[in-house]
Amino acid sequence: MTTQDMKKKEARIGAIRKQMEKISAMLDGALLVKHNRVKRKDGSVQVSPEHYTFQYRGADGKRKWKRIPQKAKAPVEQLVRVGKRYRKMEREYSALLTELSLDDGGKKND
Repeated sequence: MTTQDMKKKEARIGAIRKQMEKISAMLDGALLVKHNRVKRKDGSVQVSPEHYTFQYRGADGKRKWKRIPQKAKAPVEQLVRVGKRYRKMEREYSALLTELSLDDGGKKND
């Protein structure tokens, strides 16, 4: 890898780091829209109004969820989108650091 390529990667790493520092709040999980369906004795199906559930992984690694009120749906959706963007940046950051580390460590004495 040339020094120019290394500088581009280092610049991108710096840019990602700055973007990550700007994120103040996020949620790591998914917002699910649910409906309860109940089949009555007469064969008809009653469908409840939609409700929202935030699903995430707890500190113990187990799947957890929390009901979200209707009025809190928009802010939670925004925080989930920010969380997805953060995870995407995190993966790119990690990949770039790995590439730089491997390229730097693989140099031979010239």
